[in-house]
Parts: sequence; C-alpha cells; structure tokens
Amino acid sequence: MFILLVAHDFYLQKRQAHRMEVKTAASEVRQEAPAFPMNVVGGFKAPAHLAYHPGHAWAMKESRQLVRIGLDDFAARVVGQIDHIDLPARGRWLRQGERGWTIGRGAHRFQMLSPIEGEVVEVNPEVLRDPSLAHQDPYGVGWLVAVNAPAVDGNMKNLLHGRLAQRWMEESVGALHTRISPGSEARLQDGGHAIGDVLSLVPEIQWEEFVGEMLLG
Repeated sequence: MFILLVAHDFYLQKRQAHRMEVKTAASEVRQEAPAFPMNVVGGFKAPAHLAYHPGHAWAMKESRQLVRIGLDDFAARVVGQIDHIDLPARGRWLRQGERGWTIGRGAHRFQMLSPIEGEVVEVNPEVLRDPSLAHQDPYGVGWLVAVNAPAVDGNMKNLLHGRLAQRWMEESVGALHTRISPGSEARLQDGGHAIGDVLSLVPEIQWEEFVGEMLLG
C-alpha cells in the first residue's frame, strides 16, 4: 500500500511539473512573439497594421466580415481626459464616414465618424465601465466596437494604409501645431511623445470647435 501511495504521489508531482513547463513555454512564446510595427508621427502612435479613417478612427479586419474599430492615438490625446463614451448598441447599423459614437469630457461631447459600414455585433464592456481606457490604450483594451461588415473589402479600400496613412498623420500633426501656435511643437511634446491632453492648451469655450476641426476636418 505504501509503495502505491508513493508511486501515485510521484505521478502527481511529475504531471504538475509538466504543466508548469508547458505554461512557462507558452508564456515565453507570447513574450517572444513579434509586435506589430509601430509608426510614431510627431509623438502620436499609429500601428502600421491598421487602416485609418480621416476622422481619426482605426479599423482592423479580424475575419472575413468582422472588423474591430476604435479611435486612434491622435483623437485620444487631443480630447485628453475621456470620461464618457456613448457607443452604438448591438444591432445598430453604422455607415462609413457618418456618426459612429460620441466621446465626452466633463459637460462637452464630441462626435466621431465610423470607419466601417455594417452591423454592430459587439460592444467593449470594459471601455463602457472605464472610458479612460480609450485614452490609455486606444489600440488595445480601449477598442470600442466590432462590426459585421458585408462590404468589408470595399470599405477597407476607402481607408488609409501604409505610407498614405503616415502622410495623413503628418498633415494632421502639422494642422495641430498650426492651431496651437505659437511655439506649438514645444508645447505639444513631452520627452519625444505627444502630450496626453491637448485640450488643456485650448480655452474651454473653444473645445467643441477645436475638436471638430481636428477630428472631423
């Protein structure tokens, strides 16, 4: 009986050790997995694998018709302290280039345009509970909604990719510097990164007009 108990204990320890090895190996694989190329323009991040709408929203095709979307780093930093997000409900049909959602700061609300046309099939519950996630990590946990887009290929062709997206971001940053002048470049930079709250440089009475110019053109 004693021998059987020892053998059983040895088997359990060996199996647990194997599980730990597998878990460690999986963790190492995740850590070593290559990250997507990250473009940084004027301190604003713009992942190279995403497609962008001129209204400063991004789109990423995840399957044949499923597209995940959110606001880009430029929009997040322009608005700064995002404390309210009004997202479309599941089942709502979004149209490309038309109002998709609203982000807010205090009593101010700013409309943003949807980069994709289709039916909302998923809404990020985390960002509804904590809207600041859209500012802290707009390309990660701060994503907004997922859309079933029947015309996804045509929609994606209408968006900005690669060098065209980088050139557009450069123009956006240039327009921002002009709007905040004089000395805008120095005021908008903090250690090589764009400051996280551009609206703090703008009189509050001008916030709606300013955000409209920066995000809606």
